[in-house]
Amino acid sequence: MSAPHPFDLGGKVALVTGSSQGIGAATARVLAQAGAHVVISSRKPDDCERVAQALRDEGLKAEARACHIGRMEDIAAMGAQLQAAHGGLDILVNNAVLSPWRTIDDIDAGLFAKAVDVNLRGYWFLSSEAVKLMKPRGGGSIVNISSVSALHPEKMLGLYGTLKTALIGMSRAFALEYGPFGIRANTVLPGVIETKLAEAFDGAARERILQKTPVRRVGRPEEIGYAVLYLCAASGAFTTGASLVVDGGMSISML
Repeated sequence: MSAPHPFDLGGKVALVTGSSQGIGAATARVLAQAGAHVVISSRKPDDCERVAQALRDEGLKAEARACHIGRMEDIAAMGAQLQAAHGGLDILVNNAVLSPWRTIDDIDAGLFAKAVDVNLRGYWFLSSEAVKLMKPRGGGSIVNISSVSALHPEKMLGLYGTLKTALIGMSRAFALEYGPFGIRANTVLPGVIETKLAEAFDGAARERILQKTPVRRVGRPEEIGYAVLYLCAASGAFTTGASLVVDGGMSISML
């Protein structure tokens, strides 16, 4: 018999948060195309069902489960639902995000706490819930979607970048503690991708970005999905605690 394809996810269950649009939706499609049963999740049930149905219409395996990762009760409910419906979980992609477009002076305590609840606390405790579901299956993969803003801060995105930096440390901590259980944890750092967040850049800012990007274009959401696929499949079996930058070379450019 031939060896399984290194990018095959047949029989795997994958939860992708923030997957009703943008990078999350594209990543869910990539994982489903690789054979995974994907769980589409975001705050609004109707948006989740719309994306899940679109995937099913393509002959892919998908279901919708709303979850606000800023709420601890939603995280617990998601874990219980995954256990009841699938007997566990194989892949978690933490992608849901709150992106305050504010100067540091304009960040008050309320907004700070809300951003931490979604962008860090939610990732941490959903990952902890996922670990419980992965251990009995002999392992799994957790991928945290960070940003090149973790390495190179941007004005108006100071809080966003700070919390994205924290995800690198979180992935490394989970990788160290749960590696013996066959659970890997990695971080993907996208550059500027064609998403709603990128629309915040005006024409002049966008041109500056293109000039600083060696490949002279912004990324496509599915290109982040391909990086996630590598980290979740057998192809990435020896990769854990890593930070994979997918930015067209922007972060190394000296232009």
